[in-house]
Amino acid sequence: MKIPLVFDEKNPKYRLLGSIFIIIDSPEFRRILSQNGLKPINSVVNLIKIRFISMFFGIDIKYVINEVNNSPELKKYWGFKYNLDYNNLSKLLSKFNSNQFLEFVLKFINKQFIPGKRGRKTIIVDATPIMLDINLDKKYYTKEELDEKNFKIGFSQTHGSFIGGKLTLAIDFHTGQPLAMLVHQGAYSDAKIFPEMLEELKRRRIISKRDMIMADRGYVSYDNYEKGVMEYEIIPFIFPRKNMRLDKIAGCFNYPLEIYKGNSRLKKTLEDVASTTMIFIKHWKLFKPIRACIEHFFKLMKEGLGYGTYHVYTDESMKKTVYLNVLLTALTIKEVTFDIKIIQQLSEM
Repeated sequence: MKIPLVFDEKNPKYRLLGSIFIIIDSPEFRRILSQNGLKPINSVVNLIKIRFISMFFGIDIKYVINEVNNSPELKKYWGFKYNLDYNNLSKLLSKFNSNQFLEFVLKFINKQFIPGKRGRKTIIVDATPIMLDINLDKKYYTKEELDEKNFKIGFSQTHGSFIGGKLTLAIDFHTGQPLAMLVHQGAYSDAKIFPEMLEELKRRRIISKRDMIMADRGYVSYDNYEKGVMEYEIIPFIFPRKNMRLDKIAGCFNYPLEIYKGNSRLKKTLEDVASTTMIFIKHWKLFKPIRACIEHFFKLMKEGLGYGTYHVYTDESMKKTVYLNVLLTALTIKEVTFDIKIIQQLSEM
C-alpha cells in the first residue's frame, strides 16, 4: 500500500524538501539550467521537483504527480502553478542527453558549497552499484536484448549479479561536495577507473599538486601509484592489499635522474608526494574513518533518498536519474551540514 502525501508543515522531511525547493526556484538554478540548454526552464524545474519528491519519499513518479495534482496544499507549498502531466514530463526528460545533466549538476553543486580550507585538498573516491529493477531470477536476458538497451550485467559482493553498472564519485572530505562522477556499465574494474577519475578531476581543474586522492583497496594497482605521483604530482593514497610489498610500491617512484635535470622544483615535488604517499600507506588503518565519509554519502542516497533500484528503460535515462540523485543528496547535505550522525538519522527517516 502506497503512503499518501499528506501535507504537514511540522514534518521534518517536508520542511527539508521545502528548503531544497527554495534553492531550486532561485535565479541561480535557472541560469545554470539555461546555460546547459535545459529548456523550457519552468517545465524542467517542475520535472526535477517531481523527481526529487519521488526519490525523497521512495514512491513512483506517476503516484507523485497524481497526489500533487489532487492536493492544492502540496501544489502551493512546493511551488507548482498548474497540473502536471506524466507523459509530457517523460518526453521532456528524453529531449536532453545525460551529459547536459552531468554538467548542470556539477556546476550548480559547485555554486552551493563554500570552498574548503586553502592548501592540500583531501578527495575521497569510491563506487556504488547502479541496480535496475530487472529481476535476473525471473527471466534470462540474451546479449542482444541487453545490447539493445545498452545494458550490461554488473556484480557486487553484497547483491551478486544484477543488470546495471556502477557510479564512481569523488567528494571533498571536508564538505561532502561531489566534485566529479563517472558512470560505467557492467562490472567495470575499479583499478581501471582510478586513472579515469584522475583525468576527470584534472580536466575539471579540481586537483592541484600535492592534493591527496584517497581510495579503498579495490583501486589498487602499482601503475595507479606510479601514475598518481609521476604524472599528476598528487598523493595517490590507495589502501594497500594484504601482503602487498611496500618496497615495490616505493620502487614505482624511482625514475632516472634525467627527468629532474634543470628542474629542482619538479624533483622536490615528486620526492615530497612520493615520500608522503609511502607514509600514509604504512599507516592506512588510521584513515579508515575518514574514507568512511563517502560510505555515509552513499547510504543517504540508497536508504534515505530512494537510490536502491532504478526503474528506467535506457542507459541515458539511468545516467540522468543517477545525476539528479547525486544533486538531491548533495543539496540535502548542504542544508544539514556534512555531519555523519545527522546523515545517519536522515538515512533512517
